[in-house]
Amino acid sequence: MQSIKVISLSYKTADVAVRGQLQFSEEEVQTFLANFQAHEDVKSLMLLSTCNRTELYFESETTSAKDMIEQMLTFKNVWIGGHLLKVIETTQESAQYMMEVATGLHSMVLGDKQIIQQVKSAYLQSQSMGLISGAFERLFQQVFRSFKRISNETAFLKGSQSTSYLAVEHARRLVGKQAKVLLLGAGEIAKDVVKYLVSQGFENVVIANRTLEKAQALAKSRDSYFYLPFSEIPQYFSDFDVVISSIGVKDLIQDTFFRKSTFPKVLVDLAVPASISISEETKQSVQLINIDTLVEKIQVNKTESQAAVTEVQTIIEQELAQFMKWHDSLPINQFLASLKQHYKSTIQEKLQQHKQELPDGVIDSIVAALLKTPAVSLKNMNLPESVSSVQQLNNIYHF
Repeated sequence: MQSIKVISLSYKTADVAVRGQLQFSEEEVQTFLANFQAHEDVKSLMLLSTCNRTELYFESETTSAKDMIEQMLTFKNVWIGGHLLKVIETTQESAQYMMEVATGLHSMVLGDKQIIQQVKSAYLQSQSMGLISGAFERLFQQVFRSFKRISNETAFLKGSQSTSYLAVEHARRLVGKQAKVLLLGAGEIAKDVVKYLVSQGFENVVIANRTLEKAQALAKSRDSYFYLPFSEIPQYFSDFDVVISSIGVKDLIQDTFFRKSTFPKVLVDLAVPASISISEETKQSVQLINIDTLVEKIQVNKTESQAAVTEVQTIIEQELAQFMKWHDSLPINQFLASLKQHYKSTIQEKLQQHKQELPDGVIDSIVAALLKTPAVSLKNMNLPESVSSVQQLNNIYHF
């Protein structure tokens, strides 16, 4: 039987430098997933790659987590010690973990609101490529339902913020909201940063991105915000008080950018791999912070979120129980579907032999009557007994 499995590299086991080695760009995610579109055993596949984690969720019968780890490392042409990777190979534990990740229980900032959008984006991308099976579709209905319930029924997400919020808050505390800010990137993290720049009153903000149109579009979210061609960053770099980078390009910002006697007072690196690479000498003159040290430097009031963790876990347990009940009954439902088709084909074959015809509705009604007794009997058994019976029946019918 197919089982759902998880491979995870996150901030809990690996620092930003190691996570950067297994970071997938949008294009790389697309290419990696495409390799499995015709795979006979991997029925579902999702790749979630954020600044805090790279995780692979997949459904298979014989393909192991070890097999998929080799695929990932080969694709990225890196080697990462197995002790840094979290591996789950049972459906129930995997489903529970995926629900916990999506609700922010495993986020660097407890209850991070950004993670649910990242999970949804990864799910939709896999779905568009035909890599979501019925089991994954059902599981993510429960994942998204659990998030909605947690949002509506608990205080877990009230006041919780993302690392983007912490980055903006850090800058405001150090230099004030009148500071001139350069934001590098226009993706989901950058959009989150802009939201908090606006809410905290930053008016002097310039956005730069490799694709100029994306920078323009993001800058339009605020009348006073402007955009800058990517090629002009070195020329104007020293004019800013704060630089926040969300572009995962290694060594994007280097010492050569610090040409003038004045230069940015605060550098915030939200990217994986780290995009800011400056010497120890330069570090003495600026405040440099990355996503791993961000939470340590800024204390966030997590009282409400922490108090609600038990309620969150209860909701996840309830949604998980519903999914597992459905998942564990799959062998029964699959057998009944096969038996239904067997009965229908047999009736149609006999009618043809005797040159008789019946409307499809009548045939379906006969089949439903024939199925009623075995269906009720199987579903009235306890689950292990019914699954065992189905295995024997499959052998008898050669399904």
